[in-house]
Amino acid sequence: MAIQITNDPINQFLDNLPRYALEMRRQDSQAAQFDRQMDLREQAAANQQTLFDLTRNRQKFTSDVFKEQYKYQQDYRNASNEWNTYKKKYDSELEGYKESKKVPIIGELMTPDYLVSLERSKAAEEANLKSAEFWGKDRGAAVRTRTRIDKLSKAINDYKALPDLSTIRPRELSLPKGLELDRTLYGFATQSNLQKSIDDEINSLYDLFGGTQMGRASEGYLSIQQAEIGSSR
Repeated sequence: MAIQITNDPINQFLDNLPRYALEMRRQDSQAAQFDRQMDLREQAAANQQTLFDLTRNRQKFTSDVFKEQYKYQQDYRNASNEWNTYKKKYDSELEGYKESKKVPIIGELMTPDYLVSLERSKAAEEANLKSAEFWGKDRGAAVRTRTRIDKLSKAINDYKALPDLSTIRPRELSLPKGLELDRTLYGFATQSNLQKSIDDEINSLYDLFGGTQMGRASEGYLSIQQAEIGSSR
């Protein structure tokens, strides 16, 4: 009796197994290629995002520097204007101080600076007022004396409220992470340096008023203020 070979599923599977293997390898290769393409796209997107962040950080840093420079200049202008306004408002008191300084020897000793001159003038007027009230002198004179005392008191308070120019500084800005400080960016960040102008004005105000209300010139800057302080030691 002859054996009849039937076309059963198992035999068909075994016959097609090599073709199945090839198809599986083809699908695996396509999947791997797809994964590589996705990785490349994600990497490109990340690089683009990094470049965008760096560009944005550079623009923001430049803007922050510009704003800080503007504020720095504005603070200096405002402080300088306050001193100029005071000089105009109390020109008679300032002239009185200048005249007292001209007295040989005693002028320098009795009025070392403008503030001391004001305080001593006020003390003298207060003594005059007490004397006038005690002796019952002309009331009009007492009123005028009180007016001078009030003006001197205001001159003293306004003077003490004047800004210290040495405190005017630009705020330090931290360089954003990953941002390289090239020559162009460095030049922009340092283009507005008012220190010499501030030191010059401190020196000028010290020459006019004496004292330290205007602040002290920066280290390394040769000023009348520093020279006089050094010579007095």
